[in-house]
Amino acid sequence: MNVTISPQVRVLALAGLLAAVGLAASMLMLGHGHSKTRTTAVSTPATQTPKKTHATPVVRPATKPAAHAAKTPARARHHVKQAPKPTGFRGNAVYAQLPQALQWQLAHHKVVVVSVYNPRSDVDAISVAEAHAGAVDANAGFLLVSVLDNTVAGLLTALLPGGGLLPDPGVLIYRAPGDVALRLDGFADRSSVAQAATNALAGETGPDPTATVAAAPAAVPPAAPATTTTP
Repeated sequence: MNVTISPQVRVLALAGLLAAVGLAASMLMLGHGHSKTRTTAVSTPATQTPKKTHATPVVRPATKPAAHAAKTPARARHHVKQAPKPTGFRGNAVYAQLPQALQWQLAHHKVVVVSVYNPRSDVDAISVAEAHAGAVDANAGFLLVSVLDNTVAGLLTALLPGGGLLPDPGVLIYRAPGDVALRLDGFADRSSVAQAATNALAGETGPDPTATVAAAPAAVPPAAPATTTTP
């Protein structure tokens, strides 16, 4: 069956086809335009110069120096504890061969009263008390020596000028640096010892410092007068 299309219909169809093609072309052009705009916006972003900011440095607390500072007082005390000791006592010069106890006394006192006694004798105890009191009165040093102590008495015996033995009881007056100024054999009371020490302090000695000076005997009370009876 043959269909015959009139010229008017053909013109309308061609016009419609051209309109559709034009619409499609315009839509395609609009699509390309949007893609270019977006590409340009992405590829060329707006650049802004950042402002310079002054950063404040953070100072951390020094933990190690603090620990070191905490240890400093302990070290200072340690140094204080390890400091050198002061020089020894600067007293009178003494002989090195003397017993140490006598050296110490002579270093502190110009004159020393040495009381020699026997601890087994009761009478010697009284002599020691009198000798000590006399040394105190004369402001002299005092040293007690037992004849049974060989470490001290033996050394003093060996150093006695002229030899001999120590008096028992007795008193030796030593003057720095360690010379025997006077020797009292036997019992000597308080005043006799004080006078002998005072004389030694003044530099006085007898005719012979090594000579033995006998102590004055104790006073004896006079006897009662005898009564006579007449027959």
